[in-house]
Amino acid sequence: INQYGAEILRLWVSSENYRDDVRISDEILKRLSEAYRRIRNTCRFILGNLYDFSPQTELIDYAECREIDRYMLHRLQGIIDRIRKAFSEYEYHIFYHAFYNFCTVDLSSFYLDILKDSLYTFRADSKVRKGAQTVLWHILNVMVKLMAPVLSFTAEEVWSKMPKAASDDFSIHLSLFPKVKTAYLDQELASRWEMIIET
Repeated sequence: INQYGAEILRLWVSSENYRDDVRISDEILKRLSEAYRRIRNTCRFILGNLYDFSPQTELIDYAECREIDRYMLHRLQGIIDRIRKAFSEYEYHIFYHAFYNFCTVDLSSFYLDILKDSLYTFRADSKVRKGAQTVLWHILNVMVKLMAPVLSFTAEEVWSKMPKAASDDFSIHLSLFPKVKTAYLDQELASRWEMIIET
C-alpha cells in the first residue's frame, strides 16, 4: 500500500481468480499499476471533454446520435451485463478483465481516438459534438458506477468532477448499480460495425 496505494491492492485482489493459486509480485503490481493508469487516463480524457456539457439541458436523443455513438452505447450494455453477472457470481477477475479491455480496446484504441475530430473541430454547440458528449457522459456515468466496488476512491474522485444529472446522488456510493438499457441494444448495427472493424 505504501508503494502502490490502496487502489492498486484492490485491483490486484479483483484481478486474481481465487479458484487458482493466487500470485503476487512486484512485476504483477507494476503491471496492475499500468492498468490502473490507463483506466484513470480514460476517465480523465472523458472528463476533460465534458467540461462544457450539462446532462440536465444538453442530452441528445438516442435516435439523433450518429451510428458510431449508438454502437458504443450498444457495447456499453454488453459490459454492464457481463459485469453485473460477474459480481453476482463472485467472479471478480471477470470484472477486472472486462472493464480493463473496455477502457483500452473499445474506448482508447477505437472510439475515443475517432471521436477527437468531432470533439475538437466541430462547433461547440453542434449536434454532432453534443451527441458525442452525450454518449461520453453515459459511458462515464456507467463506468464510474461499475468500478466503484473495486476502485472506490478513484470512482468517488471522478464522480465529484462529473457534470451531474438532477437525480444524481452526491456520492457514487449512494448510487444504484447500472442496469442494461434494452433501448440501446441494436444487434444489426453492432454486426455492421464489427464487420467494419474487422476489415
